[in-house]
Amino acid sequence: MQKLIITWVSSWIWKYICESFSQKYEIIWISRTQIESSSFTHISWDIWNISFLENFAQNIWEIDYLILNAWVWYFDHFKNISLSEHQEQIQTNLLSPILLTSLLIWKIQKWIIFIGSVSSKKSGKFWASYSASKFGLRGFAMNLKNEYPKLQIHLLNPKIINTWFHKNSKVEIVWKYEETTLESIWEVIQNIFEKKEKRFEIDL
Repeated sequence: MQKLIITWVSSWIWKYICESFSQKYEIIWISRTQIESSSFTHISWDIWNISFLENFAQNIWEIDYLILNAWVWYFDHFKNISLSEHQEQIQTNLLSPILLTSLLIWKIQKWIIFIGSVSSKKSGKFWASYSASKFGLRGFAMNLKNEYPKLQIHLLNPKIINTWFHKNSKVEIVWKYEETTLESIWEVIQNIFEKKEKRFEIDL
């Protein structure tokens, strides 16, 4: 059975996707919060711990698919966001995917899917640090695609998603775009795996 690794801080969206794909793939889901499920292997991951990343990579020999997804967002006036909150956003959303990819790149057989954000392409208010982290992730994915042409590398850019992700918001969110649905994320990933979707960057 092909191996799929998904990284995420914690979200019901990715639990749903893991369980949906569990009949076809051996799934390892890495997140901060412990998740109980018989459908996949879960590993609690401290994304600030480089030693953990190194130990994890040493015990993984071959990967078919890697989905790199991590979101932390403090939605507020820039002047009100603390230094630790800026650091957490960059560390979680940009640095940790770079570090894990650097440890696993030579073991990946087929696909890398980066979960970016519409904020990497559109300007707005109250999300400067978050946008910077996703802008950096977009640049990383683009350059990695050029360096490893034999790998299938994709970047998904969701809009706002209806989850607890926005619990850190301290100002009212005024969103003028349609929300990205759970079903649309699942469908795009499924189409990538089935080779129906060949675009590098996909806006959802």
